[in-house]
This record gives sequence, structure tokens and C-alpha cells, in this order.
Amino acid sequence: MGSQAAFPNATALWRLWEKTVSRLSAEPALLPVESREWIRFRDIDSTARRFAREHLAGSSRAWVAFSLPNGPEWIAAFLACQAAGAAAMPLDATIPFDARASTARALGASYLWTSNGLEPLDPRRRRVGYAVVKTSSGSRREAAALPFSAEAMIEDGQNTAAAMGTSEKDRALALLPFGHSYALGSVILPLLLCGLRIVSAEEFLASQIPSWIRKYEITFFPSVPDIWQTLGRLPSASPPLPSLRLAVSAGAVLSGETARRIYDRFSVKIHSLYGSSETGSICYDASGDATLEGRSVGRPLPRVSVTITPSGRVSVSGRALYGRCRRVILPDLAQWNVAGELRLLGRADPAVTIGGRKIHPAEIEAVLRRLPSVTDAHVRSVRSGTRTYLIAAVESPRSAGELLGLLAKSAPSWKIPRFLVCLPRLPRNARGKVEERTLRELFHETYPQLRSAEESTIRPAATSSSDSRIATENSANLP
Repeated sequence: MGSQAAFPNATALWRLWEKTVSRLSAEPALLPVESREWIRFRDIDSTARRFAREHLAGSSRAWVAFSLPNGPEWIAAFLACQAAGAAAMPLDATIPFDARASTARALGASYLWTSNGLEPLDPRRRRVGYAVVKTSSGSRREAAALPFSAEAMIEDGQNTAAAMGTSEKDRALALLPFGHSYALGSVILPLLLCGLRIVSAEEFLASQIPSWIRKYEITFFPSVPDIWQTLGRLPSASPPLPSLRLAVSAGAVLSGETARRIYDRFSVKIHSLYGSSETGSICYDASGDATLEGRSVGRPLPRVSVTITPSGRVSVSGRALYGRCRRVILPDLAQWNVAGELRLLGRADPAVTIGGRKIHPAEIEAVLRRLPSVTDAHVRSVRSGTRTYLIAAVESPRSAGELLGLLAKSAPSWKIPRFLVCLPRLPRNARGKVEERTLRELFHETYPQLRSAEESTIRPAATSSSDSRIATENSANLP
């Protein structure tokens, strides 16, 4: 397997991987459903070493971008960067081939790693102390690069695995894109650090998930609300999932209605995980009861400090933050409930004035989500002439008229959206984020008069990848 001296610039992540692979060398590590054959830890290690020697010589301290689908090559490429002492920058596999170089260059990458080797982008740019560069979701603005030290990534991976109780005895169904913060912290790092086994797929249909869980005896399935909602709406009766001990939802707030539907159908409680690309995991619902009742996203993880600022925003301190930050203030509004759990309220956007009264759109979102049969809601404001209106997109099988009638029973007239669109599902991307452009087009198709109005940005609900208006302390030295 080679000695540690073979890679003198390796990161701490690589050193811990070496311990894992020496302990589990011949054990199965990854099963791509496309090949139906388990790949052993030593096979992944051998490929990573070859990649590092053949492609990454001299890349120490460089940011190396790559775009690969889920699978063994992705993991080997990530590990090869750690062996070479480079910072791995995973790009979305959905980025068109012709756009990868420009995307990587805009994010500050030194190289783009392709099948032809390293393509220089700005090879002189080297940054000491980083092992992984996450990219924010870009759901509201351009994606941003978020550099992490190996120690910060290790902290997040170990803390998340400890909170969930995942270990080498678990088998995860990993359908999340490996490079996203949620998958990195809950699946990829536990694989590297403690030997979590993974079953992966490059593409899938929601209807395949229950059969895969049964066939491969999956014990851990992390996913996003959109997938959980789809699973809860599958048309036929579903057999139980006896092997599944841990079902997790992150990426956006999961409604209690969806959690109850999954529990009624599969006898499985969903555990909410709240985090951000900038901080890693923040809160976790260990019992699943808070998610089932729709009351919160759980309590802070060990070694993660969470406070609420005077303006109601989530402030996070810990050892898993990006760059050299010691504290990050997220744009998510929240409050503590009587059980000491964090309840997310929406995004901290400025209040709008309607009828002489100030309104926070997040307040209306919270009211809409509490209505029967509503699983999500997004509210924003538009200004037409001298008047400002609230408009809303609601995920519900009910009609707009029904929901407006229900809303009128619990809110004064000036808090009721002037325009409301009901959709069976809000448009989301693979991270579980609402696709702003698609939602705006749907509004315009339904209400053509909005085309001439001055529109505010559609505000995503509180999510696990906060990517705009992040306030930090002690971050002046960031590259």
C-alpha cells in the first residue's frame, strides 16, 4: 500500500484515510448500482495513489477542480488531492463540459482536472492550509468558493457521524451529489474516517429507492425534502423497510405532514439535519419526534455553538467553519422552542411596508406552512406603481382560493398575499433548493401583469446551504 513518506505534502484527511484503509483493506467500501460489484477499500486507495502520482505531482497547495458523477472515480479523485496536498474543488457533475473551465476559473481554481490531465487555469495561485473547497449553491447569486482546512472537514465529519451514530457497521444509500456539503459531511467523510459503507447511483428514479433499500439492506438514507415528498406520494402500498434504521432530511425544512406520511407508509421516522455550506452540520433531531411533529430541526451538535442574534438570525461558532472564520451569522431566522430546539422561520430579508404597516415575508411563510396540506411556501414582494404587494408560491394540492380562505381566518387582510400560486411541487435542484428562475417564470405565466412590476428576489426558505449575505468575524485574511 506504500508508506506515508510517498506523499510528504499530504493533508491530515489523507493520513486518517490511511488508518482506515489499513484497518479495512479487504472490506467492501462502495457499491455502484450500475456495476453491481463491491469495490474494496484497498482498491479505492490504489486508484487514489495512482491518480496522485500520475496527475497531481507538483500541485501542492493548488485548488484542483474536477467534475465527476457519483462513484469510485469521484472518491479516488478527492483522495488523490489529499495525498498530493492539493485542495479538492468538486464541481457539479451537471455543469456542461464546455462551461467547466470558466466555472472553475471564476471560483479561483488553479487547475481543472479532466481526462486529459490538469488544465492550467491560474497555476501560480497557491493557498496554504486548505484541503477542500466547497461551492455555495448559487440559488440567489453567483456560486462562491468556500475553502476549508483538513482539520475543519475532519471536525464536521466526525461530529456529524457521532451525532447520527453512523459507523462502519452502516450501509448508506448515497444519492446526493458527493460534492455537496450535506453529502460530504454525512457520507463521504464518514467513509474516509470511520469506514461507512456506501451504495451509490449516478441516476435514479424515486420509485427505485424503496427496492434498493431492501435489496442492499441499507441502514442509512440521507435525502432532501423533495425526494421524501415523492416517496410519500408513491401510488402503491409499500412493503416495510426493515433494515433502515436512520432516515435523514436536509437541504430545506421538511414539513411535519411529509414526515408523518413517510412514518405511516414505511414505519420510519425522519431525522432533520440543519447546516450550511459555510459551517457544516449545525443541528440534528436525534429522536425524529421534532421532525414528525414539525416543531423544529433539533438541537445543536456537540462542539457547535448556536445563538440567535438580536435581529433573530442564526449565529454559529465551532471548529468546522470555512476559511479562518470563528463565527458565521447566517441569513436564516430562527427561535428556540420550549424544548431547547431550533425552529427555523425563514430568511432574514428586509421588511416591506404594506398599508402603512411593516411585514416580514418570513412571517407570512411561517403562517402558510402551518395550513393543512401545505408542505412549503415562499413569499416575496412586488411593487407596481405606488403600491407594494405580497405574492406567494405554495406547495399544496389545494386551490389558491381554498388557501386564501384558510389564511384569512388566521391573518389580517394586509398580511394576505395579493397573488398566490399553488403547485404540487416547488421547483428544486439537486441540493433541495428552490430554482428561483423557474419559480419566477411560473409567476409570470400565471399573472402576466407582474411582468411590468418591480420584483424583489424570491427568497429561499431556511436551508442547509446558506449562500448569500453571510456575515463573518475574523475573516479578513480569506483569499
